[in-house]
Amino acid sequence: MCENSVKEEEYEEKLCRTKEEKERQLQLLEAVFKKPRVVLHRAVVSPDLYPEQQEWSAKAEQQEPEPPRIKDEDEPDPTYVKEEVTLELPRFKEEVKEEPQAPCLEEEEQVAEIPTSPLTGVNKSNFAKLDYQSKWNLIHKGRPTPELKDLLQTTGPKVTRSFQAEWYNRKDWLCGCPIRNRLFCFPCLLFSTCENVWTKIGYCDMKNLPRSLTKHERSTSHIQSQIALKTFGTTRIDLALDEQQRLNASIHNAKVKENREVLKYLIAVTCFFAEQDLTFHSNDENASCSNRGNYVELLHAFAEKDAKLARLLETSALFSALSKRIESDLIEAVADVIRNDIKKEINAAPFVAVQVDETTDVSNKAHVSVIVRYVTQSDVACKVKEALLGLDDASDDRRVPAIAEYVLGVLDKYDCVEKLVAQSYDGAAAMSSELNPVQEKIKEKVPEAMLTHCWAHNLNLVLLHSAKWMPVCSAFFKTLAGLGTFFSQSTKRSSLLQDVVKRRLPRAAPTRWSSNSRLLRAISMYQADVRAVFRIMGENPDSWDNDTLMMASGYDQWLSKASTCFLMMVSEGICDETDALVSALENKVMDIGHCCARIQDTMEVFEHMSLEFHTFYERFEQKCATLGLADSESPTGKRSVREERKQIYYNILDNVTFQMRSRFGHFDQLAFFGLVDCSKFSKMSRHFEDAKLQSLLNYARFFDFVRLKADLIGLYSSHIVRNECKTPGQLLSFLTEKDLIQTVPEATKLLQLALTVPATTLSVESSTSALKRLKLFFQNRTDRGNLSALAIVSVEKKRLLKLKERKEDFYNKVTESFVQMERRVDFIYM
Repeated sequence: MCENSVKEEEYEEKLCRTKEEKERQLQLLEAVFKKPRVVLHRAVVSPDLYPEQQEWSAKAEQQEPEPPRIKDEDEPDPTYVKEEVTLELPRFKEEVKEEPQAPCLEEEEQVAEIPTSPLTGVNKSNFAKLDYQSKWNLIHKGRPTPELKDLLQTTGPKVTRSFQAEWYNRKDWLCGCPIRNRLFCFPCLLFSTCENVWTKIGYCDMKNLPRSLTKHERSTSHIQSQIALKTFGTTRIDLALDEQQRLNASIHNAKVKENREVLKYLIAVTCFFAEQDLTFHSNDENASCSNRGNYVELLHAFAEKDAKLARLLETSALFSALSKRIESDLIEAVADVIRNDIKKEINAAPFVAVQVDETTDVSNKAHVSVIVRYVTQSDVACKVKEALLGLDDASDDRRVPAIAEYVLGVLDKYDCVEKLVAQSYDGAAAMSSELNPVQEKIKEKVPEAMLTHCWAHNLNLVLLHSAKWMPVCSAFFKTLAGLGTFFSQSTKRSSLLQDVVKRRLPRAAPTRWSSNSRLLRAISMYQADVRAVFRIMGENPDSWDNDTLMMASGYDQWLSKASTCFLMMVSEGICDETDALVSALENKVMDIGHCCARIQDTMEVFEHMSLEFHTFYERFEQKCATLGLADSESPTGKRSVREERKQIYYNILDNVTFQMRSRFGHFDQLAFFGLVDCSKFSKMSRHFEDAKLQSLLNYARFFDFVRLKADLIGLYSSHIVRNECKTPGQLLSFLTEKDLIQTVPEATKLLQLALTVPATTLSVESSTSALKRLKLFFQNRTDRGNLSALAIVSVEKKRLLKLKERKEDFYNKVTESFVQMERRVDFIYM
């Protein structure tokens, strides 16, 4: 390249010397032919005069000169020299037309004055004199690309070559002049400091056009001109030199810096209130109220210790009012930073499972939440995570298409629809039903997204929805839950209960049947003592408020009914079997065959209980007699009270059995869990169970089954793996820590799938942990502004704290998100 550059410089110097010599010769020729040229131009010369000249002129007209040939930029153009000497000769006769050759320097100046040429006045010196806007307009207009039909290469009367407009498409720098009928280099015309055939006279040698094009675009001057053209306008030198604008920019940037410093305080306060689930505003905020709200009051408390903050809060029009719009946008900006971090983790995860829940806030408005479960992987360990992706009001439209569209829309925002492998639903019974059209709608989009719950959670849903199916059972469990809440909401009531019963009653949770089971057993065991508490309240009316007395009387009356005792005994018998089943499922969760067998045994117990009604009813009558419960109910219709209770008894058991079959019947699809049951690795190393591998067919597009089987056999046969890894989570962490992911890639994916599908006891606690935090958030919220963003910040507290460890990076990300919401120029540097 250096050698080529030197040659180019030598060529340019040689060319300049040649042009100077041409100009000198031209002046001499003009001096020689000056007088004849003037006479001939001003008078008609008789043909008899100067016969030799007339003969010469006729011959000159008959002869068709060979077109000029310009070889390249490395050598002087001989045609150009010839034109300089002979162009003036045809002026001995006026009628002789100018031949289409390269013009001399004088003619070149005359042609440049023609206003119709697209390249008129286009050269380095003229372009440099233009102002910035004129330069921009000229470049923006683009290079002229005329057809140049007269640019031909001829041999005698025959045209051998012609210019094709296709060359413009091949060379983005090539342009043409229809007046001169020549080709030029557009970047070099504007920016090149060296004169050559492509910038001065134009190129017309069609025979050597390809070679000359290649030669020119390799030259240093052309490359520099191209760079100057392509980068024009990126740096406004004229603006940079404008002192006033630089001063304005400096003042603006100083204000932006101050505003961003104040914004850090606002971001910190916003995060504090969102993390602590505190309200931002008071119920009464107006100009006359001394309480400006928690958010503003805390900022002004900071300002008491920071003079700069106090000055800006008082004097800056941007912060003086501390508008709710700024506060709302800051909450949204913090939530956006959290969402981006979640999206980054989800993008790295191979699978996701979604949990859709219907949650009610303090104003009894229904909200649909979307929580995803996935596995994250670092250099040293892996972790199962769940994150809240979306929360929106569902009060207006709770129809199936609306819910399904919302769920898929949220997943699509995080680019994880194709990764969906499982879906589960809580909340309303209709949403979690096996026949629920919502999950069917989602399966139409993602066939692999099977409906599933963890074992224990699924059993909770079975019992809860079985109870809600029958109005008499639904009323019973609601009253039971209310009784537990009656004591927990008052320390005075709880103290009396503790004095009489010597224990507290557990509270019932709406999504946990086990809590209902504990409350049921406690009341059944201490039924007489609990009634004694209610009687004490009634005997001392002056010590209690009216609401307490009315509720105590009602609960006492409810416990005194034989029908309450009947439902309590039936439910208690069912709880005895289901609690044992939950314990078994928790211990053997990876053994799908064992779990299915235990579920079948439990259903057979319920069927046997339905045959033992007479025995059950005898125990019921004995307990009523012991507690002195009066059977005040009268029969309806022709059936006796006993027959009506018998029907209720059968309906309860049949409903529980049906719910268990419908919810657990498809769990054979999870047989592949047995492939990662670490407790059976030794056994499976001797006999591989292909049937379990076949259960993965629903996820066939994710796996190479031949490689998967080889990976699993390799893990089964490893003594180190069998000794150190007891759970799938430990095994995945072991593979990550020992850098074995690439060694067994398909087995790694199977472990990630098993941990993603919410089927383990850990899945229950982990996946509902986000749900628990969300429900707690709704319990503590009294203001409803920006609910979705606040919920994400509140539920994702741990993630927020981790992001805040890198303070400057966190503040910058929140600030950039905040600025982009309304293009706030007061926070944007120039």
